[in-house]
Amino acid sequence: MEDITKRVLTPEDIAYMLEPSVLHLDTSIKDVDKMIEVVKKYGCKVCFCWPCYYEYVTEKLKGTGCRLGTSLAFPSGQESTKTKVYLAKEWAPLDPIVNDMVMNVGLLKAGQYDECLADIKAVREAAPDADLKVIIEAMLLTDDEIRKACELTIEGGADYVKTGTGFSVGKPTTLHHVKVMKDCVGDRIKIKVAGGVRSLDTLLKMYKLGAQRFGIGLAAAESILKEAADFGRPIDIDKDVIIDPAEL
Repeated sequence: MEDITKRVLTPEDIAYMLEPSVLHLDTSIKDVDKMIEVVKKYGCKVCFCWPCYYEYVTEKLKGTGCRLGTSLAFPSGQESTKTKVYLAKEWAPLDPIVNDMVMNVGLLKAGQYDECLADIKAVREAAPDADLKVIIEAMLLTDDEIRKACELTIEGGADYVKTGTGFSVGKPTTLHHVKVMKDCVGDRIKIKVAGGVRSLDTLLKMYKLGAQRFGIGLAAAESILKEAADFGRPIDIDKDVIIDPAEL
């Protein structure tokens, strides 16, 4: 997947970076249809939903610039590796643009790094044709654990390391998380943010720190897209986006 690296962003650029989702526990087909309407309207590249809607969404997105992304072991990450591999193969015929797998954070925190790495590698090998994002749930980790999770994600062959699932209630992704991740990975892997991005200001600050993609619930995504449209001109990342060191 190609990602934007511009210093001046248009509303279309921001839409391209957003990955809207409908992942509430009571998500209905009406919510899915609304998501499809929004991604078509604004020109988003990727969207996410629960697996029971994958075939429906894939069909509805045909002929648009948007593609389905699938989630593996979401949101816990503690399913077996065999289950993650099965799911990756199960959805492969739908030709998803990306698989977002959740790292087994329990293995990471217990220091079972070989098992954690094997889990990632198995999914990478099972679905070589789709990009792979590994969700590390940074808000549950120390800075050293974040760095280790990033290194394992890189070694496992993933294309992105992703901050979180958005299911750690009350613990959003922060600018500090993004900075720690970017300082660790440099340009070796790309960064996706999810969990806690509710405004255009937050998104732009995280982009300035090095994040390339943003997984955001549909309501917040639509609000951010409207903010970008209402800004009235392209956004200069260097001039318009100011990060207070205290936020880091």
